[in-house]
Amino acid sequence: VPEDAPVGTVVALLNVEDPDSGENGQVSCELSGEAPLSIVASSGGSYKVMTASALDREQASEHRVTVVARDRGRPSLSSSTEVVLEVSDVNDNAPVFEEAEYSAYVAENNAAGALVVRVQARDADAGANGRVSYWLAGGSAGAAGAAALVSVEARSGALYAQRSLDYEQCREFAVAVRAQDGGSPARSSTATFYEIEVAITDINDNAPSFKEIDLEQKMSEMTAPGSRFPLPEAHDPDSGRNSLQSYELSGDEHFSLAVQAGPGGDQRPELVLAKALDREEAAFHELVLRAIDGGDPARTGTARIRVTVLDANDNAPVFSQAEYTVRVPEDLPVGSTVITVPATDADEGLNGHVKYS
Repeated sequence: VPEDAPVGTVVALLNVEDPDSGENGQVSCELSGEAPLSIVASSGGSYKVMTASALDREQASEHRVTVVARDRGRPSLSSSTEVVLEVSDVNDNAPVFEEAEYSAYVAENNAAGALVVRVQARDADAGANGRVSYWLAGGSAGAAGAAALVSVEARSGALYAQRSLDYEQCREFAVAVRAQDGGSPARSSTATFYEIEVAITDINDNAPSFKEIDLEQKMSEMTAPGSRFPLPEAHDPDSGRNSLQSYELSGDEHFSLAVQAGPGGDQRPELVLAKALDREEAAFHELVLRAIDGGDPARTGTARIRVTVLDANDNAPVFSQAEYTVRVPEDLPVGSTVITVPATDADEGLNGHVKYS
């Protein structure tokens, strides 16, 4: 009998005969045993066994009851037979997931086809009615967007990555999986839709980098030691310890590095003049700025800094000799050159152009 049979459904029709006469041949029947059944007399000495309450195969797939027939003789005689009621399944249960929600973590740069997570739903029905299949039902990017990231194996509920995932492009996404049974018609409900939060974990696959790797900084040779000059920041798309952690400067004793903390916790490098400059000693200084992340092993990015020292008029002209002695004849014509007294100036441009008076 199907489990959705209405109360009062006749499940058996019994014919009872007693060849005796009078009260010795008058028969009554009753049920013995616990079962959702009842028995009522029908015409011509027959009895109907009927359902007395709703059936549920998931609670009991079989019921056994004994029908006892007794006559009214003294002493009374009786006989019995067993009625076995098998309850057949109907698709009255939807699949139910084992967990209310699922979460998964996948390291970026995974291989295509890597297992993300396995979901499991159970259906209390039997046979095809209880056979569960799984389908993508959407997510944060919709069903089409989710299908580009993961696939689900219909029978096992295993979700696999469709491609290598990149933390810097997508840090997390949600995908909904629908569990559906094989009944006809199939059963599913909103209760069987669960979003799976998939978090992509970062690996140190990016080195810090500067927007420009060749920089030029101009400063006067009169710049006071301790002066600071902002430097460009590096960028590292990785996160956590894999992101940018520190800066280093190398190349010249005239300069040092200071790092200031920005309002958002970012690091802002500054070039500090540690020692006075002298363009006449060195017109250029070559430095290397390194940005270092906290990965293991650490990755670095570099930028070259060329400091051009601008001239200041800090040098006076200098004659080639401190004193000149000249002997000339008394008849030297007027306008004759007596001596040339050259002077040089270590500065450049107009600052180094010498005039005589």
